[in-house]
Amino acid sequence: MENINLAFKSICLFFFFTSCVKDQDIPYVGELIEKIVADSKSSVDGSPSIEDLSNAGIQNLIGDQNKYKVAIANASPVPTTLTEMQQIINDVNGDRAYLGNTKLVWSDEFDSEGSPLDSKWDYDIGTNNGWGNGESQYYTTLEDNVKVEDGLLIITAKKENFEGANYTSARLKSQGRYSFTYGKVEIRAKLPSAAGTWPALWMLGSNITSVGWPKCGEIDIMEQKGWDKSRVSAALHNQSSSGNTIHFKEVDVPTSVSEFHIYAVNWTPKEITFSVDGIEYFTYNPEDKTELNWPYDKPQFIILNVAMGGNLGGEIPSDFNESSMQIDYVRVYR
Repeated sequence: MENINLAFKSICLFFFFTSCVKDQDIPYVGELIEKIVADSKSSVDGSPSIEDLSNAGIQNLIGDQNKYKVAIANASPVPTTLTEMQQIINDVNGDRAYLGNTKLVWSDEFDSEGSPLDSKWDYDIGTNNGWGNGESQYYTTLEDNVKVEDGLLIITAKKENFEGANYTSARLKSQGRYSFTYGKVEIRAKLPSAAGTWPALWMLGSNITSVGWPKCGEIDIMEQKGWDKSRVSAALHNQSSSGNTIHFKEVDVPTSVSEFHIYAVNWTPKEITFSVDGIEYFTYNPEDKTELNWPYDKPQFIILNVAMGGNLGGEIPSDFNESSMQIDYVRVYR
């Protein structure tokens, strides 16, 4: 393995020092990794490529290295694959859900005052007959409904007569600007406080225009009912369950309307995990993945909106005037 690449050399050097830990009980860890890689499928010249190592799973070596040494040297049974090695690293990190999605690849920090960046966001406009959910708002691009100010994206739902609707709001989408397959999305947001508002941070399959919904697949990172501002929910919609989906879970966030929280989803080929402020509360991982329950192997785009009324917004109070969702940033890691 004379031509072994730099990434693999770094890994071997890192684990070389583990040979002094309990070396009388198991092979030297550096030698063990060399043997595992040598026995695995690799490039033509016998050296593992960057892709080989990535696929095998050795990554995210950002924790306490002494803990890695002890954990690997004391593993029982002795690991025989790089994937087993990675699982030990995962356990030490205590960061299973976010493994592998650590590189920031796309974001909007909302640092440019005025309208949201056209290079990153498009809009849905109109009422679209309630968008299939009995909603009452008309989505616009007006500054009263959507603007960037003081480093925040502000989406405001207002009570006003507009184009036949009684309320206005805004719905931004990265469709046509940015989509991706697998990754971690983090959105730091403070939600609208008024009853009747239905804030949502979510994603749709980019193939919705050709296959329709729910076949395209939907990932709801965060939604909140109009009549309960102390909880939020996450959900999956697909052909196995859509509309009032069974793939759904709520979690308490008592300060959702008074403080900013980080709403996140980590999407991998194996599972989709939702969290608030880094605390996981719902994982979707059907064992037998089919076209019906797992359309999540294709690109999706991001949507940010505040609806009024409808299935989750519920009854809108007669004294409603306006209420806003503030978003500090949207970040995608892969």
